[in-house]
Amino acid sequence: MSNRTKQRRSGGLTLLLYQRTLHPELFKISGTEKVVRRAYEADIWLVEGGHVIMFTAGKNTLTEVIVTSNDPLTDRGLLQSIPCRGEKYHEMTAPGGNIRYMISTQEEQLTQTLYDATKDEISSYAAKRELMTSETPSRDDIGGSLSVLDIERQSNELIVHSFHLFDENQMVIKTQAIISAIKG
Repeated sequence: MSNRTKQRRSGGLTLLLYQRTLHPELFKISGTEKVVRRAYEADIWLVEGGHVIMFTAGKNTLTEVIVTSNDPLTDRGLLQSIPCRGEKYHEMTAPGGNIRYMISTQEEQLTQTLYDATKDEISSYAAKRELMTSETPSRDDIGGSLSVLDIERQSNELIVHSFHLFDENQMVIKTQAIISAIKG
């Protein structure tokens, strides 16, 4: 049983919320997208083992970082750190009062057969919809992974569905974030 617990922890992701932008040198970026609307701007990065969303409304920025737990990042401007274990829901208004943030996360460890079917289904879905995708092949020190972002660009809000799959322990982590620019 301790081996399973160790495997679960190694594949887990952590949600980090910052009140500032982060430098790209902190990450191994595999894909980027910029969204510009009248109410906000967003930079979205698909990074090895996770993703980054920097959402700016007016003079305020809220950055969502979802990365593997063992990746060291700065604590400057860090508002919250939340492990993406089990099912979670988090809601907040960022300091400055003009950015509303909501996220739900779901972590599942699947059997190999179910994991393979889920990975195939998500890969097919991503290809059909031409979604932001990054696949990392397995190496000696780490198993392969697949990350997919489905981005909905609204006039006052950004909705991002993410799927992060880890071959090493058949872990699937899904998130849905809604980041809104609050008027006035």
